[in-house]
Amino acid sequence: MGGFIYLNTGLITTASNEAELASVIGHEIGHVVAKHSQKQIRQQAITQGLLSAAGLQRTQIVQLGVATAISLPNSRQDELEADKLGLQNLIKAGYAPRAMPDFMQKLDRGGSNSSNIFSTHPGARDRVIALNQRISADNPNQGSGLDEAQYRNNIRPLTRQ
Repeated sequence: MGGFIYLNTGLITTASNEAELASVIGHEIGHVVAKHSQKQIRQQAITQGLLSAAGLQRTQIVQLGVATAISLPNSRQDELEADKLGLQNLIKAGYAPRAMPDFMQKLDRGGSNSSNIFSTHPGARDRVIALNQRISADNPNQGSGLDEAQYRNNIRPLTRQ
């Protein structure tokens, strides 16, 4: 909530280059700037208040229904907004914009775009399409951070066991 962003070696080694890593950081900064965590906490407090006011028991079924109806669509919208803001952050920082959809494709495990109705994130394929629509076809590689060999060399100390 306070704007702290943490990286782990799994993320660092999954990224193929510095621009891909920067795209994830830009996305997370987008969440902070848009105050998504604060909005989710506020929404959760409202939801709990509605349940109490209606005299409903806080069973898992009621909570699941409320989460599905209210929280998850908002969470998915937050992810799309963070993608948009993250792409802007990436470009402003001088990185090649194509890195963001490239990294997003890595999240599309199994190649399925079927969104689970209980998922907090939109399908990766839909996110890649939306990002590619925001990137100018004339210059998707314009910017820095695409040198994979240099990136692997830079992160080598983190990957030694």
